[in-house]
Amino acid sequence: MTINDTLIEQVESTKFLGIHIDQNMTWKVHINQIAKNVGILTRIAYLLSRTTRLNLDYTLVYPYLTYCNLVWAGIYAKRLSILVILQKRAVRVVAGIKKWEHSVPSFVEHGLLRFGQIRELQIGEFFYRLEYGLLPPIFRGFRQHASDIHSYSTRNSSAYRPVSAHTNTRRFTVK
Repeated sequence: MTINDTLIEQVESTKFLGIHIDQNMTWKVHINQIAKNVGILTRIAYLLSRTTRLNLDYTLVYPYLTYCNLVWAGIYAKRLSILVILQKRAVRVVAGIKKWEHSVPSFVEHGLLRFGQIRELQIGEFFYRLEYGLLPPIFRGFRQHASDIHSYSTRNSSAYRPVSAHTNTRRFTVK
């Protein structure tokens, strides 16, 4: 492929702003990076204090789960379940609990958000900024309210209009 007579090399994956993007947008490379970092944390955990393990979690795992979550976390449930399992494994290592013990108390104790909560928070923040015009101008008209389509005073006139999607790529987006 060429752009302005410049040959663009096709690669299977690339790292862009801390996110590993693969050619099919499956995010497998990104998920594998998270798994590798959880493995590193697991292997050295016995040498470290709980505070250091928590700091390493914030350094090696948490950023990969949170950064641009709106973009890459809209994927198949099977892949999301892998991320949930990896995050639980990391929290168990940080807390120093066994793999069969319940992880939710450790999330609460350390003030960590679970993966689903991270996603909900970021979607909420995005729509708050969208609603109050706090996003760049390119996002104007990103979603329409029902009142933009008709002038009837209905119960849901201030609600966003649903967007139909014919492909999974579109269905998994925030829009």
